[in-house]
Amino acid sequence: MKHRSLPLLGLLAVIAASLALAGCSGTSRKDAVVVASMIDSEGALLGKMIVAMLESKKIPVVDKTEFGTPDVLRRALEAGEVHLVVDYTGSGQYYHEGQDPAVWSDPVRGYEATRNLDAGKGIVWLTPSPANNTEALAVRRDFALETGMKSIPDLAAYVNGGGDITLICSQTYADNPLGLLGIEEAYGFKLRKNQLVLLSSGNTAEMLKALSEKTNNINVSLVYGTDGALDKLDLVVLEDPESIPPVYLPAPVILETALKKFPTIAGLLKPVFESLDLVTLQKLNGAIAYDGRSAAEVSREYLVEKGFLKK
Repeated sequence: MKHRSLPLLGLLAVIAASLALAGCSGTSRKDAVVVASMIDSEGALLGKMIVAMLESKKIPVVDKTEFGTPDVLRRALEAGEVHLVVDYTGSGQYYHEGQDPAVWSDPVRGYEATRNLDAGKGIVWLTPSPANNTEALAVRRDFALETGMKSIPDLAAYVNGGGDITLICSQTYADNPLGLLGIEEAYGFKLRKNQLVLLSSGNTAEMLKALSEKTNNINVSLVYGTDGALDKLDLVVLEDPESIPPVYLPAPVILETALKKFPTIAGLLKPVFESLDLVTLQKLNGAIAYDGRSAAEVSREYLVEKGFLKK
């Protein structure tokens, strides 16, 4: 898939972020690892874990967690404005053209492809979490019971039979042959433009609020495998027999220059990310997004509980 150009607002955000970082003291910017993450609860959670682990070993850190959308974060990393980020293996499909799409649906091949391709850019992918934060479609349980909908083939039959569907999702998902476009092709249905509510980011809290409140008649939402809503809300995730979306394993991603300066980071973060399985991330995300706890508090509590940090 051709990598989309950064929207003007995203470009302006990168420029603003660069200016903000430049405003840090010279010593802080020069000597510290700038840690950044996406703006969702999981980005905040994992970013705060990284910050806490680095600080525990006296590695100087500039905390830029909840930095921006995926495009903004990636551009800032490539520009060297941030040094260590949380990203997802399946995102390699957007960073590198001409790859076999099937690669991204395999957890090992997808990680290796992204790691190897990014190595040429001076970007290093560290050990990922085993939790697949893949894209899926979900409906409210009452809607599932009313329609008998349990799977995407059921959704396709409902759409083709004239059923009323409004899907909320990210623009990225809607445009992706391994997302909505691929699902429509594989299952033989097509949603019209007026049946889509598209967001510029993948913030599922916003999507699921709209789903639960039936905003604009929304009755289907994009969700992610580690979403806290799956632990908190009465939702049905529609089965995808063809396994269309890629595998998205969260991982720390660091500039090679920063890793050479602080080589212990790889070993420091490895056991932390290896401990974060699917159910664990769902619960931790739920504590932030739906219980209202801070990402810093939830992340530190987990790290202490697992013995990665002392009380």
